[in-house]
Amino acid sequence: MTIRATVAEFNPFHNGHKHLVDLMRKNGGTAVAIMSGNYVQRGGCSVYDKFTRARVAVQCGVDLVLELPLIYSLASAEYFARGAVDTLTAFGVIDELWFGSEAGRLEGLDLIADVLLEEPEEFKAALDENLRSGIGFAAARKAAAETVIGETAGLLDEPNNILGIEYLKAVKRSKSPIVPVTVPRAQVGHDSDERGESVASAKSLRESMKTGESIESYVPYPTVFEPVFSNRFDQLISYRLKIADVDELLSLPDCNEEIAARLKRASGENTLKSIIASAHTRAYADSRLRRILFNLVLGNRDQGYRTPTYVRALAFSKKGAEILRLSDGKAALPVVSRGGALKNDEIFLQECKGTDVYNLVIGRLGGEEFMYVPTAAGKFEP
Repeated sequence: MTIRATVAEFNPFHNGHKHLVDLMRKNGGTAVAIMSGNYVQRGGCSVYDKFTRARVAVQCGVDLVLELPLIYSLASAEYFARGAVDTLTAFGVIDELWFGSEAGRLEGLDLIADVLLEEPEEFKAALDENLRSGIGFAAARKAAAETVIGETAGLLDEPNNILGIEYLKAVKRSKSPIVPVTVPRAQVGHDSDERGESVASAKSLRESMKTGESIESYVPYPTVFEPVFSNRFDQLISYRLKIADVDELLSLPDCNEEIAARLKRASGENTLKSIIASAHTRAYADSRLRRILFNLVLGNRDQGYRTPTYVRALAFSKKGAEILRLSDGKAALPVVSRGGALKNDEIFLQECKGTDVYNLVIGRLGGEEFMYVPTAAGKFEP
């Protein structure tokens, strides 16, 4: 049995995800997903809560869903990827890490990963010069990489390639035995508004969900759940930004003096959308600004990169249960399925805060992290 893993948000799970899962399960493979919780890397909340998304994923073919804790899911692409890869490595039984990319092959991605990880002097000098010119970090990094590896650096133009490169960096950094595998992204691009006959990007589906348009042609399950969007957090975000001082903003992950000043000047706005529009600058991605604001609301302070302290199962099939049993004696961290086993863990306690705030805005009581029992049983129910 080859145990294959992928890093996912499933926000929402759609036919493109199903295609990747089906590929992973071919030739005796099993599909493990390490999935973001109630908050996602672009900066915002998930459209369905993490327990629902985990259960849906298992009922659509994923054998085991592990949790990517909030401190990684609501972080830069580098920390997002490191947290996922380090957790999968510590699990002790993962053979391969699968991810979709626009490139569809590893060679060029692997070369870029080496440059970004090793940062040769030529690259660092070019990056510093580009940043001083005032262009955004992504453009500055791509131009600096071009000075070292030429046109191959053009792969940094595509979002799935960029995340794939971060996975490769994380595997190299940790000397993980997990073997990376990339497959071409199916039919439509990441965040594309274009749609195939039965495949659409998660962003496109979320936009349809906002207007009440049916997405059932693009997902392998009945859409019986009430979606949640980031505007539900408008009052919380606006309130916290209004009462925060610059020093508090500077204590947040990925914030700096310029961003703190821009956000503070935007604190007269009353919605997340208008705050971002007011604070926008080409030097910093809007997703970075959104992550900072959500971390402000959730009380998540900058402590640098924190090594994972546990592996948590959110949902699993019978085969997934076998994988969990295989990890016994092989995992380098505690493998748990119930929150009570983690009641003194700082990373988990931050997860509890995030879930309680998510539940606050949708009208649920707190404490769900300690009450949830992982299961793949049951029908698709809200």
